[in-house]
Amino acid sequence: MTPDTGDASMSRRLWRVAVAPETIVAFAVLALAWLLGFVGALPKEVWVVDFPALAVAFFLDTLAYNEFGVRANTVFYPALALVGYLEAMVVGAVIRLLR
Repeated sequence: MTPDTGDASMSRRLWRVAVAPETIVAFAVLALAWLLGFVGALPKEVWVVDFPALAVAFFLDTLAYNEFGVRANTVFYPALALVGYLEAMVVGAVIRLLR
């Protein structure tokens, strides 16, 4: 037997967290909070739970517009979804760790 380098083990752990039910539910809650705040069903203060994803999405959208001339809001929503899922993965990992 050869010792494991840890790379395969770490990628397996990341994959398990990425597809875990906790992560998917956390992403759905984050997306729902953003959507309900956007349409006005909830006060926009509910976006505090989405703050990391919103901050990174605004930054990337501004960077793409100012530095590369990409049309406004072209990068924002995909970045919001991607970083929101990464935020949900962190929440899912914490939940799995505490269990």
